[in-house]
Order: sequence, then C-alpha cells, then structure tokens
Amino acid sequence: MSGTDPTRCYGFEGRVALVTGAAGSGIGRATARRLAAEGAAVAVTDVHAGRTAATVDELRTEFPGTPIVGHLMDAGDRAAIDDVIDAVTDELGPVDLLVNNAAVNVLGLVVDYDPDDWDRVLAVDLSGCWYLSKRVLPGMIAAGRGSIVNVSSVASALGGGGTEGPYAAAKAGLQSLTRTIAAEAGPYGVRANAIAVGIVWTKFVEKHADRLGPEAERTPLRRLGQPEEIAAVTAWLASDESSFVTGATINASGGWFMGT
Repeated sequence: MSGTDPTRCYGFEGRVALVTGAAGSGIGRATARRLAAEGAAVAVTDVHAGRTAATVDELRTEFPGTPIVGHLMDAGDRAAIDDVIDAVTDELGPVDLLVNNAAVNVLGLVVDYDPDDWDRVLAVDLSGCWYLSKRVLPGMIAAGRGSIVNVSSVASALGGGGTEGPYAAAKAGLQSLTRTIAAEAGPYGVRANAIAVGIVWTKFVEKHADRLGPEAERTPLRRLGQPEEIAAVTAWLASDESSFVTGATINASGGWFMGT
C-alpha cells in the first residue's frame, strides 16, 4: 500500500476539521488532504506562514468547492489557540473533528537537556493538545457528536530510545489524556483516540536518516511508513465507521513495535 492517492470512503460533508501542524510535508498535511478529500471543511494550522498559505492554495485547487482556511498557530501558545478557534468557528462553524498532530522533538540526554527545550516540547506535544481539546469539546458536547484524534508515538513505550525523553514523556501523557477525554466526553457522543506512530518518512526522519533509516530493516514490512498511511488511520478514527472505538491507541508502526 503506497497510501498516496486518497480514496473517498467515509463522507465528511457538513463536518469541520482542524488539523495542527498541517503545512509541512508529513502527517499533518497528508491528514488535511485526506479529510478534505472526504468532504470535510478543513482548517489548516501551522507555525510557518508561507507553508500554510501554500498548503491552503494546493488544497483549494485540488478540492474546489470544499471550504479550506489557513491560520498561523503555535500549538504551544494558548492565546494563539483562542484566536484561531474563534476565527475558524466564525469561518466554518464549530470544530467537530480535531487532529492534534503538531509536535516538536529536541534530541538529547535527560542529564544534558536544556530546561527551556523540555518546557517547549511539553507545551506543544501535550499541553497544547489539552488546551485545543478543552476549547472544542463544549461545542462537540452540545452537538452530541465529535471526534478527537491525537497523533502519538511508539516512543511513549520505548522511553525515547535514550535521545528523546521529553517527546516520549509527552506522547505517553497524550495517550493518557486521550483516555481521560474519552471517559468524560463519551456519554455525550464524543470520541477520542490516539495513534502510536512508528517511523514515518518525514522531514525529521530525513534529517536523521543515518540513524533512523536503517530501522526499516527491523520492521516486519521492511520499510518506513508514509504520511498518507497515518492519514488513512486518522480518517477512519474520525469517521462513524469507528463509532464504537474510543479511548484506544492504535499502533501504526508497521510492526516495528508490537507492544500495547
């Protein structure tokens, strides 16, 4: 499976999706594209203004008639989140599909880690996901429907492999937060799930290809994942096809990690 050509499976017409970290070349952009292909109105958010504008233009060209908006947003900045949620609600309507994908990962040993780097990773990779969820949940609860998909990592179970402790800690916390939201919002028809992603070919992996590239041979499928494959899992979790799935963490690592 290449995952390069999204096939319409679910039909998200009338739904409003917000995807964080959606303007790079990886999972977020592929997810925004997949949700737009499924008919959702999509809010593309990212920290890079030029990439955000280019992504919005690309999606509008590919999916004419589908509402697509873009906003500059640092997922670790609560004031920016407030502004964007308000703007998207005015432009598209209340968000009922939230994909918390934005993440930062600063490599280093725990004993050497700069406290500012630690705080930054936790702010974006965990606290921002909580705050975004906090902002959209009231609307989802009022509507009696909604789906939150948190992009986590198998690093949560691997302790960061000795080089990414705060990222691993944040992703473990994100999976716990997912279960908390599922328990609290489930009685109102709102679901929350996470995806524990393995090694997916992104700019970060390309940058560290000498260390991460060889891991493909340790993966039963003998390759790294593609962003579109994670987007496909996200679309399923966001859809009614997974209507009885909540509080779950789906392992999408090609078998690179087989734990729970």
